[in-house]
Amino acid sequence: MENVNPPPTSNRPILQAALRVQAVQELHELQRTLAFVESRLESIEQFLNNFSNHPNETNMNGLESDDESVDTPLISLFPRSDNDSDDDEVLNELIEYENVGMLRHEKAINSFVGDDLAFQYMIRIRKFVAYFDPFLPINIITRKAYNTIMVEELESTWKNLVAYVRDIYVFVGSFTYITDFVVLEDVGEFILIDKAKFMMGNPFRKITKLEYDCTKGLMSFKRIFDNYTFQMPHTILEIKHWGHVSWSKIPPILVLSQRDLTNGFKNAYEKNKFMYNNCSNLGLEYQVDKSMKEWLIHRHVSIHEVT
Repeated sequence: MENVNPPPTSNRPILQAALRVQAVQELHELQRTLAFVESRLESIEQFLNNFSNHPNETNMNGLESDDESVDTPLISLFPRSDNDSDDDEVLNELIEYENVGMLRHEKAINSFVGDDLAFQYMIRIRKFVAYFDPFLPINIITRKAYNTIMVEELESTWKNLVAYVRDIYVFVGSFTYITDFVVLEDVGEFILIDKAKFMMGNPFRKITKLEYDCTKGLMSFKRIFDNYTFQMPHTILEIKHWGHVSWSKIPPILVLSQRDLTNGFKNAYEKNKFMYNNCSNLGLEYQVDKSMKEWLIHRHVSIHEVT
């Protein structure tokens, strides 16, 4: 009877093949990572070259800063001229984007850590900082700063412009905006020429549908399908003899509309009561303790002394 040798039980060839496949996969992964890093470096280098060679993109040396290492994003510096007669000619060139290259600008670029560029600027005595990443689709700026320098609410006189930032992705709350920024030395001119809407926070007004009449002291907003109008107390002649301190303690007065009168409201108190009607629906735990009430009355104790 012939001896039959059992099949080999060693798995070395299989393990070697598996290790070889794993090594090849890891090598391919490293090659892909290296290619990504190289492409990233090329993008950064290209961005730096474009930034340093573009005649319309310079830094802002005239703004005050607490940190000397703060860097600036893509900013075009408005040229200054001693001769006012040259302003129109310069501004005409600025309006045409293709012709901006004809202007002479100081070319400069600051070193920065990573991809974040801190754009620090001042409007009058207020300082703001916005952070821009040229490689991200979203950038962050404070809501207060955005509301203050929102460019579509400005009508420039072309006399105090410092710099102009174009096509910036701004993240405010849960929304993303693409906007341009105008940096000014002084916004007093805009306030004097009835540009108060620029300082009042226009995004808030758009969301709340807030309307106001400065001459009558009226302010109205919509709540669901109803409209509420308030009147500022300082415009009422009956309380004109009060001092300014007393005015600040008076709440706005609700004004009834024609629709309110049609719905049966006779005075503002009824409408306020309707707004807060659910607040008066208290449970059994808020019932009056009659024995405590009698004790307070007979003992002549003021309720205000025990509350």
